[in-house]
Amino acid sequence: MKAILPLFLIAFSVSAIGQSRIEWLAGYTFASPSGKMKQNIRQGHGVTLGAQHVVAEKRVSVGLDFNYTIYGQNQSQQQYTFDDGTVADMDINVNNTFSNLMASVRYNLLSGKKVIPYIGFKAGYAWYRTHLNIYDPDDLDNCTPVETALLHKDGTLVYAAGGGLQYDLNTIFKRLPDGMLGLNLSAFYTQGGMVNYMNTDAPNHHTPAPSNRVGDFTADFINTQTQVMHKHHVGYVYNSLVKMMDFRISITSRLPY
Repeated sequence: MKAILPLFLIAFSVSAIGQSRIEWLAGYTFASPSGKMKQNIRQGHGVTLGAQHVVAEKRVSVGLDFNYTIYGQNQSQQQYTFDDGTVADMDINVNNTFSNLMASVRYNLLSGKKVIPYIGFKAGYAWYRTHLNIYDPDDLDNCTPVETALLHKDGTLVYAAGGGLQYDLNTIFKRLPDGMLGLNLSAFYTQGGMVNYMNTDAPNHHTPAPSNRVGDFTADFINTQTQVMHKHHVGYVYNSLVKMMDFRISITSRLPY
């Protein structure tokens, strides 16, 4: 039941976008956690993609927003045993990520200007995942992992409120029609429900364990000389409410009629 509102908003956004002119968006995201989440995640860097329904001569628009952010990484070399019994030195990469899919509503405080301030609201769902990738160190390109695994996953409902500025780049590129290409700067505060997530490089690893640490995740490896199995620590599991600031810089492109 808790997912009904975000799903309704997303479905409404898809319907609106499909029936009108579209403004596309792509850019960079910097995530800065707050509250208890800040104890366990330093920061995140990611990409954002979006599309919104553009209504001529009006200030309200609706759309869809997708964000993918990496907030923790760890790389080491371990002796790894494959299913056929073969043992070899492998590069072990652990990546912590979260992604948001949200329906958005935006209100432009001005219209018809080169710089347009706006406020907005978003609601949707967030997925937190930790992936293990095992690479052959002799494969210099690391083009294909030898083995992959999803170590941990969880999710929760999220919502965000904030605002930003959109700058019409036809003031620089004179031949472009008004609104064809823009620079968008925004800041949104995101909140959500309780979620379990891992981090391989949380700030407090070498201090007393925080109260919201709920687990210690390890993976099994083998010593090729002694044939003794051992556990390799890959991260801690934490539990907290989703709370973070989201800063974005992106390029918007509006298709002509």
